[in-house]
Amino acid sequence: MHETIDCPVCTGHSFSSLFTKQEESFVSCDGCGLMLINPPPEMQQVEQTYDSDYSDQYIKKADKKLKRCRQWVARVKKRYQQSGRWLDVGCSAGFVVAAAKQAGFDAFGVEVEAAAVRYASGVLKLANVRVGTLEEQNYPDQHFDVISMYDVIEHVPDLNRVVAELRRIIKADGVIEIRTPDLRHWQTPKDLSDWKEVKPSEHLYYFDAKTLTQLFANHELKLKKRRRMFKPALDMFFAPN
Repeated sequence: MHETIDCPVCTGHSFSSLFTKQEESFVSCDGCGLMLINPPPEMQQVEQTYDSDYSDQYIKKADKKLKRCRQWVARVKKRYQQSGRWLDVGCSAGFVVAAAKQAGFDAFGVEVEAAAVRYASGVLKLANVRVGTLEEQNYPDQHFDVISMYDVIEHVPDLNRVVAELRRIIKADGVIEIRTPDLRHWQTPKDLSDWKEVKPSEHLYYFDAKTLTQLFANHELKLKKRRRMFKPALDMFFAPN
């Protein structure tokens, strides 16, 4: 375990203990209410949560996943951006990238798990999918019209570094869609230790609408739209101020 960190949303350093799971301490920030694992797990532990087995389970549902991703892309295309460059961060096997390409976008993806990228490039024949973190790619400034992160931001060790990079590479009139579990949803259990989204070493941060909005506002990205979700998830769209 590392030493404890300050809150990445409000920079507070006062936390209330919630519960312990697999020897990891889940706490709530007294300043803003962000839930997180603190001290955070070692990077090696985080990386071990991604392997080819993780990707294989996803790939087995390829047809179903691709159909769903087409719906997500169609929604963005109808409401926000009809064309241009689309980047899916944490793209896994590339289904969002494939759906965006089919919808006429110049589609890109980045993913830390190599086996998933091999599927995206080898089976789905996607040319612009890379292995690694977002920050390692060195995309040009204001390069993308759409950036999506579906069930990814809760995994990211350095939230502010990633959101700063999103801000740098999104166009002035672009849109960023973030989907992540919702800590305050009516279907989220009152006893958070029973919540299926609580995953030691994997889900590092747990947001509600307020903390996610504040994190992005810290990087001059304003909330454009929040979709109401039946399942306990946030689906929020951000744009440069």
